[in-house]
Amino acid sequence: MALATFGLRIGLWTTLFVGWFGPRGLASIVFGLLVLDSPLVHGSTIASIAASTVLLSIAAHGLSALGLVTRYGRVSRS
Repeated sequence: MALATFGLRIGLWTTLFVGWFGPRGLASIVFGLLVLDSPLVHGSTIASIAASTVLLSIAAHGLSALGLVTRYGRVSRS
């Protein structure tokens, strides 16, 4: 996300905020489904790891949302 926002002059905190809460997860789900559909020897293990990663990402972003949004609101107003 930092590269995508390069040149927009949006500031470090906004870049970090968008990087943390921006687009994520969909690629892991698609890759996990591709692995499940292929004849790989350890395909189910790889798909389990991808699913665990997505679930941990949901938990981490959900638990951090209120605090980071509050802090970002304070920083962006000053």
